[in-house]
Amino acid sequence: MRNKIPFYLFALLLLAASCSNIDEADRLVPVGGDQPADTIPASMDAVDSLYDAPVSIVPRRVLIEDYTGQKCANCPDATTNIHQLQQVYGSLIVPVAIQSEYMGMMEPEGLGNELGNTYFNSLNFTPKVKPAVQVSRFYGEVLTSNTDVNFYVDNVVLLSTPLDVRLKAKQNADNPNKANIDIKVICADEDHNAAVNGKLQVWITEDSIVAPQDYLNGQHFTDYVHNHVLRAAVNGDWGENVSVNGWADEKEFHYTATLQSNWNPRHLAIVAFVYNDEEVVQVVRQELRVKN
Repeated sequence: MRNKIPFYLFALLLLAASCSNIDEADRLVPVGGDQPADTIPASMDAVDSLYDAPVSIVPRRVLIEDYTGQKCANCPDATTNIHQLQQVYGSLIVPVAIQSEYMGMMEPEGLGNELGNTYFNSLNFTPKVKPAVQVSRFYGEVLTSNTDVNFYVDNVVLLSTPLDVRLKAKQNADNPNKANIDIKVICADEDHNAAVNGKLQVWITEDSIVAPQDYLNGQHFTDYVHNHVLRAAVNGDWGENVSVNGWADEKEFHYTATLQSNWNPRHLAIVAFVYNDEEVVQVVRQELRVKN
């Protein structure tokens, strides 16, 4: 099954599209099936500095929700395609692999979890298949071909955004099983009268998980490396309300998250995004800063 891109959306995206040059600093070496993702500044001091930096117009980053499964033979190809998009757009692409029971393996033996079931079952498309991808949840479209995914990414990344989302995350100094997460949602729209209302969602993801994966032609890998796997939601399955009104208006959120014993803290990242009924307005990803 292949979802068709509505004509009105095609026209809208083409109208918004223009030539775009990606700065070398924003580019990313492609992430393969055997490498961890790395889309944050090399220095965590840079993250701290950015968190408190003056408000300015920011680029739009794109959340790619990759609904996948360990028993889905076609899914590694979709993952490879997303990694190729990272090569082109760098840290503007924020992928999250959402594992669930359908064509998957559930925890503790596998990577699927009830959170993944909740999200996959909520998707409005039939028949349900994998791989299935949402690109910044643009108009709720669920995409089942790499061609459609690439088209959406190439155009959504060119659109402006009224929001900046900043985050810092570090392992608790006194309790290594906890993580402290600080988030700012800031109105950074050129229209100083802009107002943004939506929901803030905060997720924990993990890279470099060695686990089984089916592949085409009956192949089965026991040592496939899974990246950006959704582990947990920090602030509820569907997040919480957030509203900013006018230039530089901001809201701060502070969380303490529990880290499960089977997660490797050095491979964890936090993904935070603001969404509404039509799209993900802005997203950001930072690795968890761990104790030395």
